[in-house]
Amino acid sequence: MYYQESIEYKVESIYHAKTKEYFSEVFNSYNNGNYRSAIVMLYSVVVCDLIYKLQELSDRYNDTVAVSILEKIREEQNENPNNPKWENTLITEVKGRTNLLETQDVLNIDYLKKHRHLSAHPVLDQLDMLVRPNKETVKANIVNMLDGILCKAPLLSKKFISTFLEDLVSVKDQLIKDNEFENYLNSKYLSKINKPTEEKLFRDLWKFTFRLEDDNTNNNRDIIFRALLVLYKKNKVSFNSMIDSDKSYFSHIKLENEKILNLILGFMSLFPEVYNFMEESVKLIFNNKATKNFDVFSKSIFLSESISQHLEAIKSRMEDAFISGRLSEGGRRLLFKVSLEHGTVNQFLDMMIDLFSASRSYDIADINFQNYILVYGERFSKEQFNKILNAINENNQIYERRQAWRDNNTLKELIDKRYKDEIDFDDYPNVRL
Repeated sequence: MYYQESIEYKVESIYHAKTKEYFSEVFNSYNNGNYRSAIVMLYSVVVCDLIYKLQELSDRYNDTVAVSILEKIREEQNENPNNPKWENTLITEVKGRTNLLETQDVLNIDYLKKHRHLSAHPVLDQLDMLVRPNKETVKANIVNMLDGILCKAPLLSKKFISTFLEDLVSVKDQLIKDNEFENYLNSKYLSKINKPTEEKLFRDLWKFTFRLEDDNTNNNRDIIFRALLVLYKKNKVSFNSMIDSDKSYFSHIKLENEKILNLILGFMSLFPEVYNFMEESVKLIFNNKATKNFDVFSKSIFLSESISQHLEAIKSRMEDAFISGRLSEGGRRLLFKVSLEHGTVNQFLDMMIDLFSASRSYDIADINFQNYILVYGERFSKEQFNKILNAINENNQIYERRQAWRDNNTLKELIDKRYKDEIDFDDYPNVRL
């Protein structure tokens, strides 16, 4: 840890190669005791680094704010080539119009600038016209600039969200796999933003996902939701604190929009702690919807103490209400995903078998075989396959239906892939092959 706090260690993390090259002159001056030169050069390096980062934002992200700041700086330089006023303009513009600098960074730049002024400009009414800063002061300035600016990747302007959303739309059909999408966002954006930008992005993505209903948002809500999931998982503790401290903002959700409702149900079922941070009025709406609508209930895992308890509650409610066959595809996908994450896949698969076993008509049996058995055919254990065969053998609504022969042969193919000759089909005479 001590080594990681050293200037030598931090230098290796300087983001821009040209900045790193320039900084070597600062460090050499510091090591040789030339503290005045180190301060003067350090300020110049910081100014150059801000320019390089604005250029990257302009070139790589088409950031309009970065473009306009650079244009303004060029105009001032062209008008007054020998006047360093543009340096003040640069810092002021970056401070006011981007998230490149946090409040502490601005204060540290001002502190460095004062020392640079005293080190570079003679003062006539004192004995030493050029101030010579001490070693500790120079080191503090160096460390502040390394930590706050030089070692950080270029961050995006306060209009970052528009650039970010445009990029999401451009890649939504290319990055289908979650791991590829997550790697893309982390590499291009999330690893390069500071906490204020991260928090602002989270608020904006939440608003676009769960509140706005314009055509553009409606067409791209799924990819925005995926981005929200990636960002939330990156720093759950911090974002939970945000939600808890601003319940009013995060509880403003368009629950009458079916698409939004399904997405927030999925989000809270994956991260049930978020439900606890909602305003009580919103919790009441969730509970009422779950009571009246079985599909909402099945997707509201956060209303149960655990996924295991929720699976039992679903099975019980389906059996009591005679609604076998009505567990939606979206509900199954969510339950399966959460079961995978919590190690309850076998319980989920057992529930699928139980629901199939309870088929009360030929038509429902046809649907249930497709939805509850065939979809998960490669995940059943040998014991579970025996349970499926037994369910077919004992329920005439399953084994007497027209599609039984074809489905039974499909089932046998699935079994033979993993348990060939390990299951005796003669034990199930009603399973016609």
